Amino acid sequence: MDRRKFIKICGGTAALGALQTNYQSTIRAAEVKSFNRVKLVDEQGNPLKAAKLTAEEAYIFNYPYRSTPCFLINLAAKPADAMTMQADDGEYKWGGGIGPNGALVSYSAICAHQLSYPNKEHSPIHYTGKTPSKLAGGRAGMIVCCEHDRVYDPAQGGKMVIATKESTQPLLAIVIEHDAGSDEIYATGVAGGLMYDEFFRSYKRTLLAEYGPGVAREEITGTTTALLMSKFSGRIDQC
Repeated sequence: MDRRKFIKICGGTAALGALQTNYQSTIRAAEVKSFNRVKLVDEQGNPLKAAKLTAEEAYIFNYPYRSTPCFLINLAAKPADAMTMQADDGEYKWGGGIGPNGALVSYSAICAHQLSYPNKEHSPIHYTGKTPSKLAGGRAGMIVCCEHDRVYDPAQGGKMVIATKESTQPLLAIVIEHDAGSDEIYATGVAGGLMYDEFFRSYKRTLLAEYGPGVAREEITGTTTALLMSKFSGRIDQC
């Protein structure tokens, strides 16, 4: 075989291999990412017990970083089974509910659309519990973001369900575990489209003022406190 032709073929094969590698990286990009195994505790520092959680509103805890809030929701009924979800950077598996009734789910409380999030003074995004939401077409049990009118269904992997708005990827799922013996709950990782770097860039000054240099990006270890949303935020938007 002509040497130049051989080099051309080898080059093409290498390029194809690189493309395949890039493709594989893309489809794996949204899969589960493990972080520290962290126990959820109440405001007194006692382990949060799954059997005692209310279904009226969500709990808020920070994970996997000190500044990134999450929802813990005890749904009124067991959600859909595990399903394949589509994030902006690839497919991933949502594991469904856990706990005594299989109804506990957890998601990042940072809106997947424009990164709106709850803080101690105000929350534009919340779980509606048993209260019907106008934004959700009168449905209850939704996660609604009043900032830009987004609605996510926590019983279906956190996917956006309002049809009148441009599609937004699902809320990032928080991987949680339930210890049946102790009834305790642990956060162990995340699954879905990561947006933490963008979050840290977007709120750099705010996070610096609240947490101090470098603290906002520190990973949570040991325990993290979970509070009812009504105790966490001074004002919750309604829509």
